Amino acid sequence: MNLTLMKASEIISEIEEIVKSISDGVNSKWRIGRADSASDAKEQHGDPNEWRDWDADSADEASEVVEYFVDKGMRKEGEGFGGASFVYIFFIGSPQEAL
Repeated sequence: MNLTLMKASEIISEIEEIVKSISDGVNSKWRIGRADSASDAKEQHGDPNEWRDWDADSADEASEVVEYFVDKGMRKEGEGFGGASFVYIFFIGSPQEAL
């Protein structure tokens, strides 16, 4: 049994903390998506430095997380296939923006 599966509410809470700590809560500086394989998705996106992923309990839980953050201004990426239960985010904002 895989004990790392997470509920949507747990993933949402973790993502909110990450976004708050890295980009002062600015969701539009992030991309979010679902994938069948988190490692494949990371590679497809050029192996971003600020990458995080989670294995949701189900594809429905993963979709709930993605839609929650899209509604808050995060940019939506790929959806994977119907059973895609990995949720991933990565930072697209530039640290030099404030210069």
